[in-house]
This record gives sequence, structure tokens and C-alpha cells, in this order.
Amino acid sequence: AASATASHARAMIESRFLVAMHRPRSFDEMRVKLLKACSRPSFANTAMFEKPVGDGKSVVGFSIRFAEEAARCMGNIAVDVPVLYDGDDCRVIRIEVTDLESNTGYAQNVSIAKTVERKRLKKGQAALGERVNSYGDKVFLVEATEDDMLTKQGAITSKQIRNGILRLLPGDLLDE
Repeated sequence: AASATASHARAMIESRFLVAMHRPRSFDEMRVKLLKACSRPSFANTAMFEKPVGDGKSVVGFSIRFAEEAARCMGNIAVDVPVLYDGDDCRVIRIEVTDLESNTGYAQNVSIAKTVERKRLKKGQAALGERVNSYGDKVFLVEATEDDMLTKQGAITSKQIRNGILRLLPGDLLDE
């Protein structure tokens, strides 16, 4: 089974690179497609995010939706998220974003604790710990459910994919 899985993975990787070689991107066409997408008000409203960071300040940047659209317009981008380890207390995943034409890639290993914070404990739920959050409220650290883990993993994965795609895009295009 391991040999068959390895052969399948190798064939998938080789086919991605082969298709990229036969269908190279045009940055001029990609630029036109991406700017056209950004001209749509409904997309433009989701293309940027703003996150408060304290003292009334905020960080503004490109959203995962922008990065996904940029990857679609760019083409020949591979995104993989294999699970490297899944233990009782944490899950380790690797987020990989690769430009199949230039063979440039960015990867990040991320450890996700199998805990979440809750303001209240459910009946019969045991707290693993507690702390005071930035609002001065006491929160409890509890064991994460599988749904909690999917939510945490999805959020972390989206951020890392966004960052990887943005690193592959030409800076002048991002400025535009």
C-alpha cells in the first residue's frame, strides 16, 4: 500500500509539472484577469481584510479570497496540505504553495494544539487551564472537538496559503 501511494503521489506531481510546461502562464493575461476581478464591487469588498490589533489600530492586507483569485488567474500553482503528525495533544500540518513553472515554493509546518478557549464550561466539561483574556474576562482552556479542530486548521491553513500565494505574485502587480 505504501508503494502504491508513493507511486500515485509521484505521478500526480509529475503530471502537474508536465501540464505547467505545456500551458505556461502569461503575466499580461493574468494581470488583466485579476484587475477585471478587482473591478467587480462584490469581489473588491472581499479582496482586503482589516484586523484590529489594539489601541484603536488595525492591520490591512490582501484576503484569502484575493489570493485564491490571484492563484486562479495565475494558473500552474499547486497547494498541498498534508498532515505530518496527529497525536493526542496536537496535529502538525505542512502547508505548501508551489509555482509549477518556476519550481519556486513556500512551505510552513504548523502545530495545532487540540485545545480551544471557552468563556463557559458545558455541564460535565473539565477545564485544562484558565487565563484572563485581553478584555479582562476569565476564559477556560478545554479539549477541542473534531469540529473545533477543523475550524482551527481551516483558519491557519487559509492564512498560510494566502501568504504563500502572495509571495509568488509580482510586487508591482500587488501594488497595482
